[in-house]
Amino acid sequence: MQLSLRDILKACARKLVYQLSRLLPRNPNKAVFGSYKELFSDNSKYLYKYWQQQQFIRCIWISANQDVIKQLNKNKQEAYYRWSLLGIYHALTAKYYFYNSYIGDINQWLAGGATKINLWHGSPMKKIEFDIDNGPMAEVFNPQSALAQFKQSMLAHQQHVKPDLMLSPSPLIDTLFSSAFRLQASQLLHCGNPRTDYYRTETNQQLSPPQTQAHSTELAALRQQIQKRQYQQVILYAPSWRDSYQGDNPYCNAFDWAALSEHLQQHNQLFLLRLHPNEAALAQQFSDFANIINISAMEDVYGLLDCVDLLITDYSSLFIDVLPLNIPINFYRFDKTHYQQNCRNMYDYASSMADIGPESLTFAALLTQLQPASINELASQFQSNYLTVSKMYWGESAKSSFNVLEDWIKNHHELNSLL
Repeated sequence: MQLSLRDILKACARKLVYQLSRLLPRNPNKAVFGSYKELFSDNSKYLYKYWQQQQFIRCIWISANQDVIKQLNKNKQEAYYRWSLLGIYHALTAKYYFYNSYIGDINQWLAGGATKINLWHGSPMKKIEFDIDNGPMAEVFNPQSALAQFKQSMLAHQQHVKPDLMLSPSPLIDTLFSSAFRLQASQLLHCGNPRTDYYRTETNQQLSPPQTQAHSTELAALRQQIQKRQYQQVILYAPSWRDSYQGDNPYCNAFDWAALSEHLQQHNQLFLLRLHPNEAALAQQFSDFANIINISAMEDVYGLLDCVDLLITDYSSLFIDVLPLNIPINFYRFDKTHYQQNCRNMYDYASSMADIGPESLTFAALLTQLQPASINELASQFQSNYLTVSKMYWGESAKSSFNVLEDWIKNHHELNSLL
């Protein structure tokens, strides 16, 4: 990609704004939140909801999605459009930025001087960020020439802004995040993730009653449908993002959707289709088959996991989130060779990880695994390895992210008051 003089001047002006934003005083009792694709989703969503309920700190959601803002405001939750006067003001004056991917989830040009807590959106098997050494994203994080490095410094501003803090539940994740985000050990807090802690906390009835009813209308309707129809089994398909595909929809050939629908009806099973947010539009053409529901546009799947009897994925870190819930897993890797050659390399540990579920490479093999009896057998078949891998990702007993973050912020306040 050629950089024009206009591109360079625009990038320089934005970087100047970022540096100038460091000069403004920031309120230590105020935090701003945001998420990728302008969604109300993932870790930042659940931290925001929890702290809104507990009134631990002033929580403000920032987004360019007016529908999200209207819905939050309707629920009496504070949210502002990114480039409104109040959106700009709070992005400039909040001490804490909580986001799921990059500071652009909130405002990448006004974050200078804020304490940046990257909650991230997964625990990786695929290489991420500065560990990426192949595929299209390698050009962003590891450009080879001096000219390419200059281009990325101009165009990929937020990808190169290092977080001040991240959450890690185990020594394995410590190692991965330290490398991928170039962090020191002191920049990692040892605890779980808000998106999984939220529902475990809810199950333990540690939240006030209104919080237990804080499901979206869409989620509530789907849960009601699952309960009403009394499906024999609920299957969630949530693959990873295939970042090397151009043009064609890889899921057309990955499934015989008519045959899948027939199988699901025959066995009274429900198939929830959840493509990655970057591929959500690809799921629309599969939405009309019986017993298949496209939930790719939903905020997230965490409010449904207690209904799921089988997770089908490939390299998505969602399988890590379901480990504490003991949900059986099938790894459907229909394009394994292409994916490994053209997308991103895997971390070394992934190749030696104990099997926690069957690997299916063809649709025919997958369909065999979707027999109700096969699904029921998975839990006992892989139990020992399942527990081992769960411990590897989640440690001995991951502390609540809410408690750990609250303690860190309190200590941070005390330290700053002494300076």
